[in-house]
Amino acid sequence: MHFLECALQKFMKRFFLIAVLFSMGALCSAQSENDSKKISVSPYANLGFNITVNTASKEKSAPPPVNFAGGMGAIIDITDFITLEPRLDFWAMYYLFDGKDALPAEIEQRTASVLCFMLDVPVGFNFRKGSHTFTPGAGLGILMRFAFLSSGVKPDDHGATGSAQGDAEKIASWFWGKGRFLYPEVFFAWDYSISEKLRAGLTARIYLPLGSIIDGKGLDATIINLSTRFVF
Repeated sequence: MHFLECALQKFMKRFFLIAVLFSMGALCSAQSENDSKKISVSPYANLGFNITVNTASKEKSAPPPVNFAGGMGAIIDITDFITLEPRLDFWAMYYLFDGKDALPAEIEQRTASVLCFMLDVPVGFNFRKGSHTFTPGAGLGILMRFAFLSSGVKPDDHGATGSAQGDAEKIASWFWGKGRFLYPEVFFAWDYSISEKLRAGLTARIYLPLGSIIDGKGLDATIINLSTRFVF
C-alpha cells in the first residue's frame, strides 16, 4: 500500500506539472492568432450528477454518495482549436466527523449539511466534424465547501468532539486542510449544433483529490461528474 500511495503521489505531481505546462504552452502558441481573431464567449447551463468515491468503512460512513449537481459556465474560444471553459457547479451533501476525518454520511447519521461549490477553469482542445464538436481537456478545480449544523441536530447532541456543534466546526475546518480543496481534473465534452445559436451536449469530468493523495488515502474523495449542457 505504501508503494501504491507513493506512486500515486508521484503521478499526481507529474500530471499537474504537465497539465500546467501544456496549458501555458498552448495558450502562448495561440497568442499570435488572437491578434486577428476576436475572442467569442458562449455561456451555458448544465445539469447532472456527481459520484464521490468513499473508501471509508461503511460501518461509520455512507456508500459512495450520488448527488444531483447543477451550474453554469462559459466556453471562451481563444482560437478555433483552443478554449477556456470556466464553470461553477453546486450540490449539497451530509457529513459526519469520526474524531479524525470528515466523512460522507447518510441522513440518519448526519451531523453537518454541506454546500459544495466547484470552480474550475480547464483548457479544452476542439475537434470538429460537421455539427459535432469533441473537446478533451484538463485543468484545476477548487472545491469550496461550507458546513453548518444540520436541521434536526441539536448543538449539544453527542459528537466525536463532545458535541455536534464541535463536530460541525471540525468538519468545516477539515475541508480546507492539507490541500483537500484542490482537484486537478480531466474532462471530455461532446456538443451538437442544433442551430447557429444553440448547442446541446454531454460532459464527463474526473476530479482527482490532491489532498487525499497527499494524505496517503489514494483516490478516496475522487469526484466523477456526468452532465448535460446547453450552450447559447
